[in-house]
Amino acid sequence: MEDTLLIERLEKIAKPVIEGEGLILYDIEYKRERSGWTLRFYIFRKDGYISIDDCVKISRQLNVLLDVEDLIPHSYNLEVSSPGLDRFLKRLEHFELAKGEEVKIKLKEPLEGKKIIIGKVVDVEDGSIVIEDKEQKFLINIDNVADAKIQIDYYKGVKK
Repeated sequence: MEDTLLIERLEKIAKPVIEGEGLILYDIEYKRERSGWTLRFYIFRKDGYISIDDCVKISRQLNVLLDVEDLIPHSYNLEVSSPGLDRFLKRLEHFELAKGEEVKIKLKEPLEGKKIIIGKVVDVEDGSIVIEDKEQKFLINIDNVADAKIQIDYYKGVKK
């Protein structure tokens, strides 16, 4: 089974379980790592806090479901995790969840002479993200995003 088709089927199975616990299915990864194949579900909560108990509960439920569905013909490691404070942003839905937060976006093609834009997510509209930095607003098409993450200022509040 092709990976994108597999991911779509896994999403269809996992989403109701995760949403049933009041959480959001943020992303799914299925890839070969040193330890073998890994199937990783990233879960998210609008307030941002995911506990270990959340991960364990979802992992147990998905483990049973995946055994029944038997979509993956070989052994794999199942992981359920939070995307973290400095979480990646791949899809428009991720940017929607990040409204009001500061992000760092690396572009495939420069926009107004910039290859990297750091600013707050103001809006998401028609396949584009509106980012505002100190000087201006940028309308960035999702297809021009090479890499994006929440920008965490680890030094805020730390005395120097």
